[in-house]
Amino acid sequence: MSKADGDHLLRQNLTRDYPRIVRGEGPYLIDDSGRRIIDGASGGVGPCNIGHGVPQIIEAMTEQASTLAFAHISMYESEPQIALANMLCDELAPSGMAKAYFTSTGTEANELAIKAARLYHLCRGEANRYHVISLWSGYHGSSIAATAYSGRTQRRHELHPYFFPATHVEPPYCYQCPFGKTHPECGLTCATALDRAIERIGPRNVSCFIAEPIGNTMGCVAPPDEYWPAVRRICDRHGVVMIADEVITGFGRTGTTFAMDHWNTVPDLIATGKGISSGYAPLAATLFHERIWETLDEAKRSLPGFTYGGNPLSCAVGLAAQQYIRDNDLVARSAELGAYMHQRARKELGDLAIVGQVRGGRGLYMGIEYVRDKGAREPFPARASICARIGDLAFEKGLATCPISGGVNGEAGDVTVVKPPFTMPREEIDRLIEIIGSAIREVSTEEHM
Repeated sequence: MSKADGDHLLRQNLTRDYPRIVRGEGPYLIDDSGRRIIDGASGGVGPCNIGHGVPQIIEAMTEQASTLAFAHISMYESEPQIALANMLCDELAPSGMAKAYFTSTGTEANELAIKAARLYHLCRGEANRYHVISLWSGYHGSSIAATAYSGRTQRRHELHPYFFPATHVEPPYCYQCPFGKTHPECGLTCATALDRAIERIGPRNVSCFIAEPIGNTMGCVAPPDEYWPAVRRICDRHGVVMIADEVITGFGRTGTTFAMDHWNTVPDLIATGKGISSGYAPLAATLFHERIWETLDEAKRSLPGFTYGGNPLSCAVGLAAQQYIRDNDLVARSAELGAYMHQRARKELGDLAIVGQVRGGRGLYMGIEYVRDKGAREPFPARASICARIGDLAFEKGLATCPISGGVNGEAGDVTVVKPPFTMPREEIDRLIEIIGSAIREVSTEEHM
């Protein structure tokens, strides 16, 4: 374990020691003791879809670095930019997506989408439309603005004086339904909540609705199948721009190129990140539907830039990563291997004492939610740190996961999220589930002693 004493690095979390990772090989991380760890979280937060150390990506990176690494997006264009944008819009994105604008992070991609929605309304003479609506427990980035319209309570407490007004509605979270109802008898109350929020604010004041297709910070929570088509109709009826935050779910994570493909629903704007370059270089993008782009183009509105947005090096890496996914049919592999992972996990973990739900069912993306009362679906108190303890134990046993807390009410709620690389061998999926099961049993025993 690395120690903070003796160097000048400011760690993100000052309450823990971090393992020092020195190398990545395929679906494995190697620490400074030489220990090989199954990378069950694709680098920690899910970007490394194709695994570590892929030669084709390193070659593309080296070749581009030897020719042109940087040329600012406000002054120049480059071949990697154009090639990647063409691939995104022509081959990968939902029908109607006409333009791609590159940034460095998902935070920037989401903020650009929020800005683009505002500019779209201004171009249409609707200057009153500024209000942003999102979901409680949703997460769209770590900047002040992104934290304002995100609904992840744990990250909001100390920053309220800096927030601009934004409205949050309850999420489509069937297992822990915030309305106390059961689907389908509920009548899709979660979608109705958005409709009512827009009407209460006044449709002429609402700019956009932004949400993740599958809620990551609730722990891989997919909505009922009717939810996104209903949201599309609500946004259309009120003239509200619909933004899909696919920073986590894009580029094959859920077994389709974009998660919205599962519901045949096309947003107005898509924010991407993480998997676009598979973690090999900082890269993200905002995708514009033709109806948004054509309005901005007619008015010749310029978009805000970011220093490293669209730099040739990152775009070349992103292009190579997407070509590797395509050429090796890895989206289909995510779907196939993901189905196997979920089947095994439900069989091996579903009956464990503190496992409330094993969920996901789409691609290599799974959440395991823990409760102290299965009948009442009662979460553990935050102070119990259940998912963190399970995550630490799993790491000691040779598996990296992504623990997520606070999804139920902003504070309570524990989920282990698993999102391994698409190149993970099937036998390592078996080992992954075995290790998680062992860690859960140990923590469960401690809780019931």
